[in-house]
Amino acid sequence: MIVPIFIPHQGCPYRCVFCNQNEISGTEREEDQTRLDSAFNTYLKSRSLEELPPIREAAFYGGTFTALPVQRQEFLLSSVQAWVDQGYIQSLRLSTHPGAVDAGALALLDNYSVETIELGVQSTDPEVLRQSGRGDTPESLRRSVHLIRSKGYQLGLQLMLGLPGDSEDIFQQSVSDTLRFKPDFVRIYPALVVRETALYEMYKIGEYIPWSLDRAVNSLKRAVKRFEDAGIPVIRLGLHPEPSLLANIVDGPHHPALRSLVDSRICFDTLSDLLSQEAVLPDRVIFKVPLRKISNYTGHRKENILRLKEKFAIKELIFMQAPDLIAPELIA
Repeated sequence: MIVPIFIPHQGCPYRCVFCNQNEISGTEREEDQTRLDSAFNTYLKSRSLEELPPIREAAFYGGTFTALPVQRQEFLLSSVQAWVDQGYIQSLRLSTHPGAVDAGALALLDNYSVETIELGVQSTDPEVLRQSGRGDTPESLRRSVHLIRSKGYQLGLQLMLGLPGDSEDIFQQSVSDTLRFKPDFVRIYPALVVRETALYEMYKIGEYIPWSLDRAVNSLKRAVKRFEDAGIPVIRLGLHPEPSLLANIVDGPHHPALRSLVDSRICFDTLSDLLSQEAVLPDRVIFKVPLRKISNYTGHRKENILRLKEKFAIKELIFMQAPDLIAPELIA
């Protein structure tokens, strides 16, 4: 169980082109207390410890945590630590900007039950970072990764494809660079045009053209496969469907089932490879596939079935679920 605590993008000295978070409001303590109460009341207070999942974590989302004023960090961390001390949760996670990580910031976190730090990398290409207003460099990323690892924290890295100046090759280079850091997990988000952002202004005058959904899915398919082959889980594709965000998306490769689209295309390629190895295919083809991945193999809205039939001139395509399988098998 993850108890999510959403904090505004306050304290960050940068204004990335894709960000539309508000400036500091001046009432952080009161607002933070409301957020904390809401999160813990929703996820924890309604159930006893015996009713909760065995692994429970609180996570700060939406802000550059280590760029917040120190007093505010201490208030947030100590408030959550109280729930750790009572046994309701075991650990905390937070996300931050690579440029906001130093020895002092980590020394503060050492006083609390923080186990995981996520870094918003977005891209490792200097020109993409510059055009996106990231205020970051590959050197600061390497330094922050080294500091986080040296302290024994779990490391998560976040990438974003389709930013100004980005391309398929540049994004895959960012994937290669991320693989070399050997993070414990990654998240990948497509760049979206959201109202009240610099990217929106660029979009309106034609200075920025968002990637199409098909282009994004194809690039994500390759990236996810590379991470999976390296044993690095991709724990999220696409932004969390928060209502205020969804209401302000103007353009870009947003889809409510983005992960399903990507996983389905990976499975399509796997099935195509198996079929291509056969000299002669019968009219009726049967696959055995892993039990819990049947929807990925049949494809989003059964797309893979239709595409495979057309590509290989198959009249009937049948899928059988097998609980002991890791990879699909062509059995007839």
